[in-house]
Amino acid sequence: MSAKTEQLVAMRLNSYFKDQQQTPALVELKAELTSDLNEAAADKQQAGLAPEEAVAEAFSDFGDLNELIRQINAENGTTKTIHGHHVVMDDDGIRVDDGETLKINNDGVYVKGGRAFKADSEGVSINDGAIKADSHGLKLGSWTFNEDGINLNGDAQSQTDFKMPRMPLNLAGEYIDNLPLVNEQRFDAKTVTTLALNYKSARVKILPTQADTDEIIVREYMNHNNTTYQAQVSQNAKELNVTQGKVPFLIPLRVHVQIHIPINYTGNVMVASRSGNVLVAGLSHLDTVNLQVLSGSARVTEVGSQAFSADVASGSCDLNGVQVTNQLEMLVKSGRIRMQTVTAGQFTISATSGSVTGEDLSGGGSWSVKSGSLKLAFAKIAGDINLNAKSSTIKVGVPSDASYAYELEAQSGRIIAPKNGTVTHFADGYQAGQVGITGTYTIKGRTTSGTIRLS
Repeated sequence: MSAKTEQLVAMRLNSYFKDQQQTPALVELKAELTSDLNEAAADKQQAGLAPEEAVAEAFSDFGDLNELIRQINAENGTTKTIHGHHVVMDDDGIRVDDGETLKINNDGVYVKGGRAFKADSEGVSINDGAIKADSHGLKLGSWTFNEDGINLNGDAQSQTDFKMPRMPLNLAGEYIDNLPLVNEQRFDAKTVTTLALNYKSARVKILPTQADTDEIIVREYMNHNNTTYQAQVSQNAKELNVTQGKVPFLIPLRVHVQIHIPINYTGNVMVASRSGNVLVAGLSHLDTVNLQVLSGSARVTEVGSQAFSADVASGSCDLNGVQVTNQLEMLVKSGRIRMQTVTAGQFTISATSGSVTGEDLSGGGSWSVKSGSLKLAFAKIAGDINLNAKSSTIKVGVPSDASYAYELEAQSGRIIAPKNGTVTHFADGYQAGQVGITGTYTIKGRTTSGTIRLS
């Protein structure tokens, strides 16, 4: 970068800030803009533009600086004090410190990652569930109040006939975006077996390619166009890596990303998202899908794969119309997982201080929950089911015509066996039996200071 370029950027920026009160917020904004615009102008100079043209184009691409200054003043006022928090308000909601301090969006309200306070479609939780109100009842410390009465060191109960409305996805509408397209890159899908995405704060959509093409298309939409904000894309052998560009601290940058993949793509998709929203939809031939969601949300709709895994912390993950041939593995901590019409060769689900809800499930597997809740409704049992609860509630509903054996064990907890079962063994804290006469699978449940209900 030439000294002339830096001088031109400084002169232009001074014209925007000269009549402004130099609050800490504006001083920080000016410093951030200086760095970002210098980098953008340097990139344009390397592409062959003269310094004057490079600076002019960098400012033009960025957008309305006067509006940005007005926005920063409105958010921070004209005081001399700032509190060191990063606040973002956009179409996806409100996030303070990347959602860790406060997050408000369509899913609900979360304070300290949902640990201090959480209010969403599952209910309200305070202090990691010390006080909790949801469909199971009201929990105050060790006391539970529900339709069964008042329980000490027990958990609330709920009915098994719950239903979640399945909302069809308007796939065509997902391609529409209200931000300007600032970056587009294309790659031959035949040379890519793994697509790896890493975004800190963005709305990411992975969708089928609309045109008849064998290309993977990376599109970024932003409210401020700067080359330093654009993704770093690289291909190493057969792995295509897309990593979010610079995320400014003070500038309210909004980033929407669309990754278009040929519908017959049979490779791997890996997504790491922090404080953003992820949608994977309309792809039915994937090999493996791996999601890492921190303080954000992910939706997976009408997707088929050989294997699927998700790690959700202080966030949410919704699966709808998903078919997994082999292993479906999910780990949730202080978050929420919802599944509807999901089939897997083997489920392996673990939740800590979180909730897992599933309806119209098919398969078998292992389900474990600690200081949380697990509520499942199976359409088909296709394997042994193992349930483990600690200081938690597990409720499992199976088809009325299903045949299976069951073994339920409770230590300082409560077990509720199916009413239509034939008891084969009964002891203190243990019950085994059979439902139907032709069942080849077994449902095993074990709880410590919790509740298991099988019906």
